Amino acid sequence: MSELKRELQYIHRIVSEHFVQNSDIGERWDMPPDGYTGHQWLRDDCDGFCLACRALLRNMDIPSRLVYCELGSSGHLVVEVQGWILDLRQNDVVANTLLPHYRWLRISGYEAGDPWREIVNIRTTLEVAALDH
Repeated sequence: MSELKRELQYIHRIVSEHFVQNSDIGERWDMPPDGYTGHQWLRDDCDGFCLACRALLRNMDIPSRLVYCELGSSGHLVVEVQGWILDLRQNDVVANTLLPHYRWLRISGYEAGDPWREIVNIRTTLEVAALDH
């Protein structure tokens, strides 16, 4: 197993263990509190989970992007790192190619404030990542 995957699994596990899924009214995206280490309890939906993971990834200098997708008729947010997906709905880090029921729609840049891009006629974020380089 690669060092990157081990680090991603650690982040996914630590955030998951201290995260209570809760619907958020009004679809607010709140960053975790200053000094967030993954050991503080958070109560939010998929975007809160993703922002918590992304905060820890940034602390470890691991570039990541947010990916908005659909599952059936529901919108959902995940974090992507070199084709690996950190997702509140998964028990572990998953390769994006193993999520064929996810319809990838938009992907953020690597830095806060970077523009989002539409994903058009591309099935996986792995292919999107390759186009970005």
